[in-house]
Amino acid sequence: MTYNDVVISIGTNLGNKIDNVRIALEQITKLSDIEFKSKIYLSEPWGFESKNSFLNMAVLVKTSLQPKELLMELKKIENEMGRLKKVKNEYEDRIIDLDILIFDQKKINSNELIVPHPRIRTRKFSILVLKDLFHNQRIPVLNNTADEMLQKVNDHSKIEVQHVEL
Repeated sequence: MTYNDVVISIGTNLGNKIDNVRIALEQITKLSDIEFKSKIYLSEPWGFESKNSFLNMAVLVKTSLQPKELLMELKKIENEMGRLKKVKNEYEDRIIDLDILIFDQKKINSNELIVPHPRIRTRKFSILVLKDLFHNQRIPVLNNTADEMLQKVNDHSKIEVQHVEL
């Protein structure tokens, strides 16, 4: 069986955010083996206005699932956790958001899924979680280190590490 190295981001800004992250992690472990976890970051909403700050993190997993299978499973987790379907095609508050940031060395561009995630380089919190997972190594497919991307990012939002045990 072939296993893929995948980075999944986890974000939440509604309800008990720590519990939301814990539940998402428990569900992800049913699909794959978590190899590494990033730190948890408290960040301002990105791309929209909200009074609710986000908790963001990412995990590097090994999975036998193919990209679209994994996407479907992550959407199931979101639905089971109470994420509502978007009313508009805009950013909004959410109980949980699970995104595939990187899927091995693959580039995917379909209606359902774009990998690497199209906004990795524009969102500071995405780069920070990649730095935690890959340290100073070149990140698969992106061909940059996180430090190189941090030097170029225009996102100057306030982001703080949260010291929480999961």
